[in-house]
Amino acid sequence: MASADTRRYNLNGLVQVEVTGPRSYLEYFDNEYSRIAQRPLAAPVPTVCLRIVDRIGQENARSLHYKGLFHFRYAVTGLDSASPVIEFERHWLDRLYTTPVGAFVQGQLLEPVIYQKLLENGVLFMHCAGVAKDGEAFVFPAHGGTGKTTLSLALMRNGYDLMGDDLLMVDTATGTVHPYARPLHLFTYNLKTLTVPPRIRAAIALKDVIRSAIALTTGKRFLISTRAHADEFLEVSYASPSRLGGLIFLRRDGEEQRFDLSRSDDLEEAIEMIINSADLNLSLAENIGFTDRLKETERKVIGQVLAHAGEMRAVNARALTTDADRIALLSN
Repeated sequence: MASADTRRYNLNGLVQVEVTGPRSYLEYFDNEYSRIAQRPLAAPVPTVCLRIVDRIGQENARSLHYKGLFHFRYAVTGLDSASPVIEFERHWLDRLYTTPVGAFVQGQLLEPVIYQKLLENGVLFMHCAGVAKDGEAFVFPAHGGTGKTTLSLALMRNGYDLMGDDLLMVDTATGTVHPYARPLHLFTYNLKTLTVPPRIRAAIALKDVIRSAIALTTGKRFLISTRAHADEFLEVSYASPSRLGGLIFLRRDGEEQRFDLSRSDDLEEAIEMIINSADLNLSLAENIGFTDRLKETERKVIGQVLAHAGEMRAVNARALTTDADRIALLSN
């Protein structure tokens, strides 16, 4: 493979990621991971290796017809070890535009493996947004498109520090929430509450055109976000690792619900809600494999996170129409 190099990312001292590949892929992952804290490594921590290669041998190769649009080939080995390896065969599209291929590799292969390895170390790689204040973190798990970004940025504008809008790491040994400062994933609906530079607005509009063209020609619904770091268009105060203080599940509708986690029925319902909103476990199951043993570990780790939170509430995110509503959410 021509012009291959290697980058290593120490993500919050909880997992290492090693990426080997062409410059365009390294630039993609630099943008995704270089702002995440390089903290002293806990011992031992897993190292997940991603190798972008020209060709994969037939023995371990898997093929995936992703969204009915693209054929990808990859192999995953050593998943039961502390150093699993993902090999991904280069696709013709990455010569033209690496971002959508990089996003596939990241969201469907790399971060699902990270999800597994962190679970095995008692850390939940949680699909949620989060903010912090005075050393206390508030996290908002939700399904995609529910309003995590809108809520977290609104709270940031009102005195809270931003932890992230899509993924956070919760260490169950200490009840600590670790920030995950990746680029925000922006869509047209985010422009209702955000003022962004013209270049970002234009990129979002272009993605809408591409998405519509794909839908018209293939009948496939294909979400394409515009990636931009919050500090590219906002004054941002990023949070430090903070104690888990509140857990509020965001729904698209319905009345507010409070879960008494001392009751087994409420606890099981809360665990199921978080499992069902965790995209990475679905990608792991579909593309790599999710064992019954790992499912048990997942339930155990989520239960430990809930124990640190003390309670969970579920609220209708679409009923939070003003910043006053969003601020009041954390004082109730």
